[in-house]
Amino acid sequence: MSILSNPSEFQSALRQLIEDRIPFCSLLGFKLKSLDPQRPEMVFAMREEMIGNFSHGMLHGGVISSALDTVAGLAVMLKMGHEKPQATAMAHSLEFARISTLDLRVDYLQPGRGKSFIASAVVIRLGTRVANVQMMLHNDGGSCIATGAAAFMLHAIRSDA
Repeated sequence: MSILSNPSEFQSALRQLIEDRIPFCSLLGFKLKSLDPQRPEMVFAMREEMIGNFSHGMLHGGVISSALDTVAGLAVMLKMGHEKPQATAMAHSLEFARISTLDLRVDYLQPGRGKSFIASAVVIRLGTRVANVQMMLHNDGGSCIATGAAAFMLHAIRSDA
């Protein structure tokens, strides 16, 4: 029986991973809005600690790139879970633990102003060794703040390990 025969368990595990188990994501307040495997979404609120340009109150570029990187990783995990289901949550966890960002490009389109932000991602290609993802970050007014593209290394589980 695949873990995806119980999608709520799979989604709950991903939610716990992003929101609670990764300390940096918890620190930034990332919350999963949608676990749609075609286009997951993550939200976070603007806080004073996230300001990069203090005179204009704009979101720090590092927070923007972190949000895009995180939602891209989430998209890869969701896509893998749906296209390459494993038998158990532990098998998924081992597979997900081997995903790493290979390349990340961020285009900052306009100042990061807003009370909250929504990051979304689409997996363009899920190969056996590399996944390619495109991401977007919008503010609460619907303006696109940044876009991104990423490649993730999907490390195979070695049989001799």
